[in-house]
Amino acid sequence: MRNLLFVFLFTFGVSTLIAQPTKSLTNQDSYNIMFGASWSFIDDDGQALQPFNVSQYIGSYYPTRFFFDKYIYNGWSAEMAFSFNKYNPQKFVNDSIGVEGSMVAIDLQMKYSFYKLLGSGFFDPYIGMGLGLTTRTPSPLNTAKSLSPTLNLTVGSNFWLGNNFGVQFQAAGKFGTTDFFKTSNYLQYTAGIVIRLDKSDGSKSNFHKSKYKIKKNHTKIKIKKSKGQKET
Repeated sequence: MRNLLFVFLFTFGVSTLIAQPTKSLTNQDSYNIMFGASWSFIDDDGQALQPFNVSQYIGSYYPTRFFFDKYIYNGWSAEMAFSFNKYNPQKFVNDSIGVEGSMVAIDLQMKYSFYKLLGSGFFDPYIGMGLGLTTRTPSPLNTAKSLSPTLNLTVGSNFWLGNNFGVQFQAAGKFGTTDFFKTSNYLQYTAGIVIRLDKSDGSKSNFHKSKYKIKKNHTKIKIKKSKGQKET
């Protein structure tokens, strides 16, 4: 069981979300939308005191988590994510070995980024809280619920390598609400790429301003008349 670890993550996440930043912020958007793909690693071995036993993580060689994030206001954003992981029969799942099948998760969460508070630079840490739904292939060896709503707490960071491109690292604790602090709980670690798109303010380019327009001077062209014609 990983009760102690989940209690720590829950207490840390709630206390941080409740605490309001004292620094005054403007409503200038940091970005419009953000999306990406990540490699997902699941810790579901049932060993609460060994949260970093990498040898028992369930993962794949290709990205298995995809997410979409929409900026809302003053560091707050909403994220939707989809992840897929296939069990490895040679690794422990809730103290059992030989579990086969897969697990799929759909998650929705609110995130708060400290990006502006830190000066909008390279480092972009964030925290999040939300709800999810995890489905597992039914197996007599897997004591977790095959359909489990979850309460999720997230800690992570983006590292911006350019104006619109970066890498993301995240850790999420997922609490099964049907059997709180029991076998439906698990940890999910992700690492991947992230892309953000700026918000367009709808303003026109500088080339639409009058100083770039070609001035039209209306000048009269005089035509010389022959001697036999009167000038008009």
